[in-house]
Amino acid sequence: MNQDEIMKIINSGESETVEFKTSFDKEVAETSGAFANTKGGVLLIGASDRGEIKGIRIGKETLKDWTNQISQGTEPRVIPEIELSEIDGKSVAIIRIKEFPIKPVSYDWKACKGANLGLSA
Repeated sequence: MNQDEIMKIINSGESETVEFKTSFDKEVAETSGAFANTKGGVLLIGASDRGEIKGIRIGKETLKDWTNQISQGTEPRVIPEIELSEIDGKSVAIIRIKEFPIKPVSYDWKACKGANLGLSA
């Protein structure tokens, strides 16, 4: 994803299919499950809720670890597409989740219904 595409997502703001996070945590994995249960979506790690680029610092194995955390925590297993990009000299991770054909997808044995996305449970 190039910088123009990322900026277009940021300028459009958060929605049912876009979520901004300043860091990777359990909520990112839960949101991945919710996206898999709906239309799919994109998580930008390294951006505030307002779309301000904060950036992240990660090690060389971090993206692989994040992929494993999402796939091993979801059932059926969701395999995210994760890439690292740079905006204004700051690193951001883009996590793409496709709508999963088999539903419901659960995270930590709980169905992800999109409550954290403002969707009805």
